[in-house]
Parts: sequence; C-alpha cells; structure tokens
Amino acid sequence: MATDRGDKQQIGLTLEGNNAIETVSNEYFGGSQKDAYLFAITYAIGADLAIENAPQGGYTTKYNGIGTLDPSGSVRELLEILNIGEPGRPMATMERLAELGVRDLARRVAGNETMADIMASVAAE
Repeated sequence: MATDRGDKQQIGLTLEGNNAIETVSNEYFGGSQKDAYLFAITYAIGADLAIENAPQGGYTTKYNGIGTLDPSGSVRELLEILNIGEPGRPMATMERLAELGVRDLARRVAGNETMADIMASVAAE
C-alpha cells in the first residue's frame, strides 16, 4: 500500500460537508463523526458516487488520516484493491469520498429515508 509523498496527511470536509456530517452523525451514529465519516466513505463506494463530482478544494482539517482515521490501513488497502481514486493518494481519495457520502446521506435523511431504506437502495444497485 504505497502512499505517494504528494498525498494528504490531514483530511476533512468542506463547510457543507461539516454541516452534513453533523446531521448524519447525530441521526445514526450517536454523535460519532468519525464513525459517520468512515461510513460515508464506504457508502460513497457502494452507491457508486462519482468521485470527480467532489469539490477540488475548500476542505477543513478534521482528522489525521493515517494516525486517527485509518491506523490499520484497511481503508487505504480497500481503495487500492478496488482501484478507486488517484493511485498513490488514498487519503485525498478518502476525503473526497467522505464529502460525497455525507452530503448524499444528509440529503436522504432530510427526505425522511431511514438507514434501512438507504442501505437497501445501495444493496439493490
């Protein structure tokens, strides 16, 4: 699992993403934004959200990617195995996927979808 020197070490969300994660974490993750962030990454992958639609900038640091968010490297390995994002930049990829995921999840929560509804729709795709 090679990490290019050009990869990010600190990752986060945009202002819109931060607002979205607050909603999602309070609704489904007992207020744990870290759990919601990790779920949003996997949700974005499962829902096949287009990574190129994520904002290119405007992110505010929330986590030390390797030390806090993915110390075991399992998410980085998953991205490499699935060939998602920029090769050698798994942290930047995680950040963009989390942004897309929390925004979409917050939109669906606002539309009164339950987590069961959301997961069923992703499983059906």
